Amino acid sequence: MNIQKPEGLLSVVLPTELASSPSSRQLIINQDQQDEEASDCPLLTPSPRNDALESGAIFVSLEGNPVESVPPPTLDNINKEDGLSEFMNIVNSSSRALNDEPSSRDPMVESTSSGSSSDTNGPVCAQLLTQLNTAYQHLAPDAQALFYNQENGGKPPLVGIQLVVPKPPKDYRFMKWNWPLIRKTCFWSLMSVLAGCMALVIGIIATMPKKCDPRVQWWQGSIFYEIFPASFQDSSKGGDGIGDLRGIVMRLDYLKKLGVRGIRLNSIFPAPHYPEYYMDIESLTDLSKDLGTLEDFAILVREVHRRNMTLLLDLPLDPFVKTLYDENVVIEKPNKTDKAVRERKDVTGDAILEDAVPTTPSMSVQAIRDALSSIPPALEGPRQQALTSNHISAVMENPVTAAIRTWSQRGVDGFYLKGLDRYVNETSFPSSLSRWKSIIGFEKILICHVDTLTAARSNSARESILKNMDLVDVTLQFTHGAREIKKQVEEITKGVLFEKPDYPWVHWSIGGIDSKRVASTISVKNATIAASLLGMMLPGTPSIFYGDEIGILDCECEDHKDLSHVHNLPPMYWDPNDGSGHKFATMGVTTWIPEADKPLETSLVGTIAEMARLRYETTPIYVKAVLKENQVLANCDVRFADDQMIVIERWYPRRNSYVFVANLGNQTQTKDLSFLYYGGHVVVGPTSKLNRDVYFKQLIVSPGEAFVIKLDK
Repeated sequence: MNIQKPEGLLSVVLPTELASSPSSRQLIINQDQQDEEASDCPLLTPSPRNDALESGAIFVSLEGNPVESVPPPTLDNINKEDGLSEFMNIVNSSSRALNDEPSSRDPMVESTSSGSSSDTNGPVCAQLLTQLNTAYQHLAPDAQALFYNQENGGKPPLVGIQLVVPKPPKDYRFMKWNWPLIRKTCFWSLMSVLAGCMALVIGIIATMPKKCDPRVQWWQGSIFYEIFPASFQDSSKGGDGIGDLRGIVMRLDYLKKLGVRGIRLNSIFPAPHYPEYYMDIESLTDLSKDLGTLEDFAILVREVHRRNMTLLLDLPLDPFVKTLYDENVVIEKPNKTDKAVRERKDVTGDAILEDAVPTTPSMSVQAIRDALSSIPPALEGPRQQALTSNHISAVMENPVTAAIRTWSQRGVDGFYLKGLDRYVNETSFPSSLSRWKSIIGFEKILICHVDTLTAARSNSARESILKNMDLVDVTLQFTHGAREIKKQVEEITKGVLFEKPDYPWVHWSIGGIDSKRVASTISVKNATIAASLLGMMLPGTPSIFYGDEIGILDCECEDHKDLSHVHNLPPMYWDPNDGSGHKFATMGVTTWIPEADKPLETSLVGTIAEMARLRYETTPIYVKAVLKENQVLANCDVRFADDQMIVIERWYPRRNSYVFVANLGNQTQTKDLSFLYYGGHVVVGPTSKLNRDVYFKQLIVSPGEAFVIKLDK
């Protein structure tokens, strides 16, 4: 049956009759009527590759231009001599498809033939699209043959249907792309992205901090070293027996090796008899000529900063400063010019006021009138101007304010305001303290003694101290034994300084210029280093008085009994075997006070530097406290204090704890402290115990001995 179809539709070739074969007959017999009706559905199966089909084109293009026109098999064609054979070829090709032979036209099966068609030689994507140009067969009943085949029981024979899909063009744009180059580009781009991500991850890991420790300021937890300049090192070639600033420069490497980060100069101001009577200060802004010049001071500042250390200065206010009540109050001990001015009391200064101070608008008229009330009118012109100028400069600014401003400009990094407790209850104290802090800024520090905080009666004064002070000095006393030391430490760690995180840190002093040497006060003469190690174990900023790191004693000077107030300030003892080649003064030079004798032998030589190194590297030791549940907890516990033996623990969350053990008595102590700890590893101590394991079941500590143990977790 030939049916006309419009162009662009599928071409269907309907053979008039399909001869039955054994395989097809068996298939038809097994089918019931329901199967025959279902066979009308378009169940498409791939047609097999047939040489007969390829030899003669059976497709009709949609454009109406046949490649090779083959007349469809009809009844007339079958009646011809070769018609039956042609029809049987079609049936046999259908039988091969039913026998599951692979079809070369199946787009899912790769052709193995070596045909000359370009469809099998092009890219895979082009082959997939080209395979759409495939003929499909379907078995369907032929109504025309029903009349001629009554012997089959009225069942019509099956005929083949050829479905033709138009073949798309071969000139797709993507077929002209450089696919090898595209694949290489994509591959190396992906590799580059992966390499970049890996490098980024490695960089982040490499730059991550090794320890997540709390940050502190430069003065928090550092080690300070207090120096009386006249007794540290004499640098003069001729030698005058008095230490000077250049001598300190000569010993900066020694201090650096010791672990010091802050150097405190105790008294550098001019006095009539310096250094024997260093406390009779004439000015807080000048430098004693016995110590050097301001140029020498500038050299000292530069060399200290070059070694990444800081320079601090003690300002002894009492008795030099009379009051802080008014910035216009003159000092108690004025210079000679001010003294000459005050001795003249017979004339008022109204006339002089109008002529002498026309350019001082910042001062009140009444303040200047009171200050100049004793100036006589009958002075010569130049003399009158000089006296007035000097006096006005003295009364315009408080001497403490002037000293802080002057030395801060010269490079000093902090000030210890000694004797501040005398002025704490004055009305102007909070404003004065705030002004001093504003002058130096927040990068430099102010220090006061804990007595200042104790003496403050008003809340404003206390808050001013806690707000503006950076360090509060606490001096430990070792004369009353271990229990007294425990009491002193707990009073501070459980006091107001540990109530808030931003309150001042503690400045722990073991010795100082105002007290006797530690080695001269405790019963064990060689226990000074153990006492210094104890101060370095406490939370805060420890301070070492010069010579205490080796244990020098007070000067026992029979010929200088009138200088008993400076017997604790003997010239520093320098070991001739230290490699420096310098002693305190040139050979044969008489020092201003007899030089210190050689310290007693001790097993703790070199432990100060080891402890300093441990302190800077160990979080549980250098931090002040632990903030836990919005509560500040001092991470320091005095776990044992009895029989001149003391045990102090420093702890921090998720870190190893460290325990300090010291014997400040004259007898060897053997203690069972297993109720406190089990054991640990000695990290600082005498050579006999260093880097060894110890157990608290039987702890043996010799007189004057101390060591630090790292506990097992």
